[in-house]
Amino acid sequence: MQQNQTKYPAAGEIVIFQPEFVEFGGEERVILSLSRELHAQGKPHSVLCYWDKINLASYAAWPLKVCQLEPTKNPLDKVLSLRRCLQHIHKVGSPVPVLFNIQSAYHAGLGANAPYHLRIPDTYSLLGFKPEGAEENAPPSAKSLRTRASETLRHFATRRGIRRATRFVTNTAALRDEMQRLYGRSAKVIYLGGFGGPLEDVPQRAARPIELFTVSRLQSSKRLDWILHALAEIKRDADRYPAWRLNIAGSGPDREALQNLSLSLGLGDAVVFHGFVSDEQLQHLYEKSHVFLMPAKQGYGLPAIEALYQKLGLVVSEESGVVELLENTNWVTIAKGGKEGFARAMKEMLTRVGQPDFFDQPLPELPTEDIWARNIIEYFGW
Repeated sequence: MQQNQTKYPAAGEIVIFQPEFVEFGGEERVILSLSRELHAQGKPHSVLCYWDKINLASYAAWPLKVCQLEPTKNPLDKVLSLRRCLQHIHKVGSPVPVLFNIQSAYHAGLGANAPYHLRIPDTYSLLGFKPEGAEENAPPSAKSLRTRASETLRHFATRRGIRRATRFVTNTAALRDEMQRLYGRSAKVIYLGGFGGPLEDVPQRAARPIELFTVSRLQSSKRLDWILHALAEIKRDADRYPAWRLNIAGSGPDREALQNLSLSLGLGDAVVFHGFVSDEQLQHLYEKSHVFLMPAKQGYGLPAIEALYQKLGLVVSEESGVVELLENTNWVTIAKGGKEGFARAMKEMLTRVGQPDFFDQPLPELPTEDIWARNIIEYFGW
């Protein structure tokens, strides 16, 4: 593992750009997957960013070089620093770099004049994006004008950045179609794989109770209240369903509110809030669980893939992009119709996993992180 650097990538290196690293999450893991495969193939590469606040290299078990441009917080300074670095990469004859994130497309559209690829996993509608430079305390009329101007500029620059990319990748057909409508450019769809892969040997699970499991940040956008309301319905009709218990892993601002909701619905000790868990604790929860629950709207939804690797039944919202891969398998119930639809899907899966030999059926064909990384490397011609 190599310490972060404050210089440009070396000549000949493949460059992966992400605007900044603030906390370790899904996109950081995806970048490490790509870096690991590049390292395995012996291809020199580095990660480029404006700022690395998490020491990304410390999460890699192989030598990883991270270059920081370190502009000021001024949006124009960030754009110019990226422009200069892309010019340098092109001038020294390095492979065309890839820019991750829709903000990268925005900045490239404002200032880039050298080749780059793009990989965009989420659109603005999924990110709840606020235009850079908007002032929170501006008078309503001035703020409205400023916001409208920022949004117009954002759309124009993002469109320009996407249309000028050498090659353009996204995660799902739904995202491809949305960006085609918005920006007039169709992306190549390369489905993300989860981390690791399907397990060969899964421990025998207890017949009862049916262990339900979800892991996420505890905040309103994750819709964990849908799960609790569904379980209250199931409890009122207990004679129709097998005994169950819900395990919730994760921390966040809504933990106390969710605990209070669970108590008010009379769910009692049947719902366990584990808080933040270690990798070992997470694996233990997977191993004892029967069903994974994912009600949130997500651009993709890697946890769904990873739960299937562990041979769990899956209940997933139709608003997760990953359902494109999971429409024809008995392992999955796709919830349609909001909170009520998620409750129906949970009831169906509770019944389904109680059937003999449910866990002996073959898994659907699933992408893996290694396959995804190899497809990316091949598509970008690295």
